[in-house]
Amino acid sequence: MSAAAARGTTPSRRKACQVSEGPTPGGARGPHAEPAEAHGGIDQHNHARSRAIRGFELLISVPLLIWLVVDFRTDPADFLDWRILVWAAAITFVDLLPVQGSADMAFSLSFPIELSAALVYPPPVAALIAFAGTGDKRELKRELPLMKALYIRAQIAWSVALESMIFHQFATLHSRWYIMGLAVLVSALCGYALNVIIVANYAHLQSGEEIDAIVREMHVGVFGEFVTSYMGLALFSVLVAITTQSQGVGLFALVVFIAPLAFARQMFQRTHSLQVATEELAERQAENEHQALHDALTGLPNRLLFQQRLAAAIEAAKESGGSIAVMLMDLDHFKEINDTLGHHFGDQLLCEIGPRLSTVLRDHDMMARLGGDEFGILLPELPSESVAITIAQRLLEELEHPVTVEGLALDVAGSLGIAIYPSQSQDAESLLRRADVAMYAAKEAGGGFEQYAPEMDAHSPSRLTLVTQVRPALERDEMTVYYQPKVRLSDGRVAGAEALIRWEHPERGLVPPDDFIPLVEKTVLLRPLTLYVMNRVCENWRTWADAGMRIPVAINLSPRSLLDMQLPARIEEIMQRWGVPASFVQLELTESFLVSDSGRSNAVIDQFSRIGLGLSIDDFGTGYSSLSHLKRLPIDEIKIDRSFVSQMNVNANDFMIARATIELGKNLGLRVVAEGVEDRETFDRLADFECDEAQGFYISRPLCFEDFSRWLSVRSPEAIVNERLNRPRPFADAHGPPPDPITGPRPATGSLHPR
Repeated sequence: MSAAAARGTTPSRRKACQVSEGPTPGGARGPHAEPAEAHGGIDQHNHARSRAIRGFELLISVPLLIWLVVDFRTDPADFLDWRILVWAAAITFVDLLPVQGSADMAFSLSFPIELSAALVYPPPVAALIAFAGTGDKRELKRELPLMKALYIRAQIAWSVALESMIFHQFATLHSRWYIMGLAVLVSALCGYALNVIIVANYAHLQSGEEIDAIVREMHVGVFGEFVTSYMGLALFSVLVAITTQSQGVGLFALVVFIAPLAFARQMFQRTHSLQVATEELAERQAENEHQALHDALTGLPNRLLFQQRLAAAIEAAKESGGSIAVMLMDLDHFKEINDTLGHHFGDQLLCEIGPRLSTVLRDHDMMARLGGDEFGILLPELPSESVAITIAQRLLEELEHPVTVEGLALDVAGSLGIAIYPSQSQDAESLLRRADVAMYAAKEAGGGFEQYAPEMDAHSPSRLTLVTQVRPALERDEMTVYYQPKVRLSDGRVAGAEALIRWEHPERGLVPPDDFIPLVEKTVLLRPLTLYVMNRVCENWRTWADAGMRIPVAINLSPRSLLDMQLPARIEEIMQRWGVPASFVQLELTESFLVSDSGRSNAVIDQFSRIGLGLSIDDFGTGYSSLSHLKRLPIDEIKIDRSFVSQMNVNANDFMIARATIELGKNLGLRVVAEGVEDRETFDRLADFECDEAQGFYISRPLCFEDFSRWLSVRSPEAIVNERLNRPRPFADAHGPPPDPITGPRPATGSLHPR
């Protein structure tokens, strides 16, 4: 080390800041840092700082050299002792084995030898030994400018000179032990303090950092161990000094005492290694904590951090009696961007959205990415609900501006839902859920924003709970399939059946599809549920076929399933497994898919057509589809919605719509099926219109597999029920049809039966 043990731990010595030529990652600067290149005003500022550093180097180096020259001329005998070279060589040897200190600075363990020289020799000679002996690997490699090298040597020499001056002022090596020990400690501390002052001022000139902050940074990490080691090394210097002056040992003591210094070096190295490991562990822990609470793609807070902040905001609002708002925003048509341009563009878009929308928020508001293209926004300390509305409007207005991704301008829109605490919810979970309900209401309305209202999610808590039970229900085989038959109006033959899923819930009984299918369609459970129904239908069909009853079966398909490119292959695999010909499977889609179809859905439909599956449009007449869709897509059948059929005999408009739809289907070469046939008069009237098939309670209610199998066994496709010719009385008994397990008792409207 140098003049003091601190000389070692601080950039206090040349070693102290040799590690870097500029600012270190931790903020510490060494006395050897070079000014950075810059331009304009910054360049002039750095140039002025560089001049100040050079002036400081001259201030430290030149007076020392002048003093040594003057003293040499005054008393040259003191400088002609050959042992000075041995002392200097010992210092050089130890200096070339630096120890890494705090703040990315290295220090040397040459301090005990330098202090020993200060105790043995007068100040000028001790300073010359330190000046000549101070070593630096960069100096040997010619990596240091001359003035910097002189400064490094001079700042240590001044510290050693001060130590020598103080010690010889109060004691000698022959003084009593307590006087000598006290003088040594005072000398070492003063030399160390001078070294710290010089180095801190040099670092201040380099970085502009406050001197007190630099001094604290110089002592980070090893300060506790340094203090105890420093005192021990200072007293060790006394032993070195006394031994070198004794007869018979002399300078050989320097060689002997280098071994303890090597041990001390190992001790400091281990301390530094532990410090580095501790810092790295802390950094890694901080990084892990940041990653755990932030989205890896956008850097925004993630769902976990959002929920934590939301919980804290609710607690604060409870104490203050204030309000907060939660917004959930989903980007519209983001999937199309991913599908068209690739996920890379989608990811870049998400990265651009966060910073852009954050400019609209207040300083204490929070925006998080909750997953996919869904963002959460927290508005704490809400003055009024109108503020939330205003911010929502600004967010959507900000989205109206195209987002440029790699030179391509992308138009983005969003749907946003708002829920307010405490007026609309009292806890974080329900607040998020109601904001989600409002967001989907906004999406169904075509975009924009909606504030939560109770009518948006009637019965939704129980329905949401129900959806969470769907996957276990599939695994426990609680889902079952009911079948409602269809007959040909021309001759009464069984034309097929429609498969209808039911849930035999262990607690709620038979659950109709309307209670869980709409929510399942928005989750990843849609495909498993679709394949479950397909597998069950094919299994049942194989049972009928083995019994000689081969009928077509229609299966309802969600329009969202048309975005699943893998679904056709999975369905084909199931049909092949059970040996079901594709001509016996019909897929029913609601008319709404015709309005929202895309190239992706068309590709899926084409795959279904290639397999040989028939395609039917369900609820025809309730949507706004164009006739061009009927011509363009491989559609085989349209089904008139029950709302027109059930009232066609009492409502003139329904009558005309049903008749026109049948004529339209005939003209387009499509098979026409009427749903909701509940009485003989409707059945006959549809036959008069030459409608192809009928389905409804007049024919049969939906039946479970066992009941439908019995129904089919006496009404096989070969058994003709020519209702138009025979006109049998509906139902042999007078009690009417059995009550439907879903809708309850039905009117005694009759049902087709064989004679």
